[in-house]
Amino acid sequence: MVLQSAWQSSEAYAFVDTLSPAQFAWEWLRRNKAYRQDFAKLCAADGADEETLAALMRARWGLRFPD
Repeated sequence: MVLQSAWQSSEAYAFVDTLSPAQFAWEWLRRNKAYRQDFAKLCAADGADEETLAALMRARWGLRFPD
């Protein structure tokens, strides 16, 4: 008998069928190490750096931020 890890189990991901498109995108984006690093930089930035990093987040990750 071969055991499956939780990520290989279709039951572990049944909730995906109930997600909105934005929730679906967030579910996988938040798991991306490069995204988490970029987001941490944005949170730590201030002034001009914040604008530059926000532009990076828009360009690289397709994110939009409220004004």
